[in-house]
Order: sequence, then structure tokens, then C-alpha cells
Amino acid sequence: MPTIAETCARIAAELHPPGQPFRYTCEGNRVIGTWDVADVGYSNLVAGGTIDVDYAITVTLDEVAGTYEFVERKSDSQTHGGLRSDGSIGFSGQKDLFRGKSIGKQWGGGAALRATSHGESGHTWSYSFETSRIKQPLFDLLASAGWQPARRGFLARLFSR
Repeated sequence: MPTIAETCARIAAELHPPGQPFRYTCEGNRVIGTWDVADVGYSNLVAGGTIDVDYAITVTLDEVAGTYEFVERKSDSQTHGGLRSDGSIGFSGQKDLFRGKSIGKQWGGGAALRATSHGESGHTWSYSFETSRIKQPLFDLLASAGWQPARRGFLARLFSR
């Protein structure tokens, strides 16, 4: 039967290669994977904006049953302001929040007179995100350690990967 302590030790040792854009931590019986996908600010002569995308997966381990459940959270916000084609000044913003199970990809990029992405300055920015990049290594490690997904129904099985 797998133990939480052994699993967390393996996660710390095996799932943190250099250059990886996300990280995993253990808190009690939970494994939390976090990814700061995009943290962008940009400005041109008459416009500017921000993009912030964050993702997290929380896996709850049941040591008695040897099973796990997980939930994902994603936050995506954007702001933009500047001079419009009719000469007026406009501002807009958007924030999307998600909690559940998902499969997805997202990417973006652009060029500006001044851009910053995760603290790095330049004239361009880009980001890409795919849920399987953070989920698959964790689920593979859990399976090799003897953990099984808690089976709840068809949709739970469909979104478990």
C-alpha cells in the first residue's frame, strides 16, 4: 500500500527538473501543482495592457484506500487600455475562473515597444500551456507508487488524464 510520506519524497526528488515552468508541493495529504503560465505587461505609444494566467492542480491522497482524487483551477485575466481608432480613450478587462477537471491547450504572444514576461524585459512575449504537461508526470508517478484514481463515474474517468 502506498504511503503519503514516500510519495511526497519521490515527488520532491523526481518531479523538479531544471527549466520546468511548474512545481509541486505536498501539504498533508494533498499534492499541489502550480504553474504561473503568463505574467505579461506590454505598452506601445498609445496602448498597453496585462495578461495573467495561473493554473493549479490539487490531488488529494486517501492512504487507507490507496486512491486519489484531483481538482484543477485556472485563472485567466487580461486588461487593455489605450487610444481607439475614433480618437477616444478606452479601457477593458476580463477575468475567467475555472474549477473542475479539464483538458486543454492555450498559447499567446505579441510584440510591443516594451514588454515584460515573468520579470524579463524586451519587445516580444509569448506563453504556452497544456494541461497534460503538468498532470501526466504527476499521474505517472502516482501510478508507479501504487496509487489508483478514485472511480466516481464515466466523466471522472474521461478527464483523469
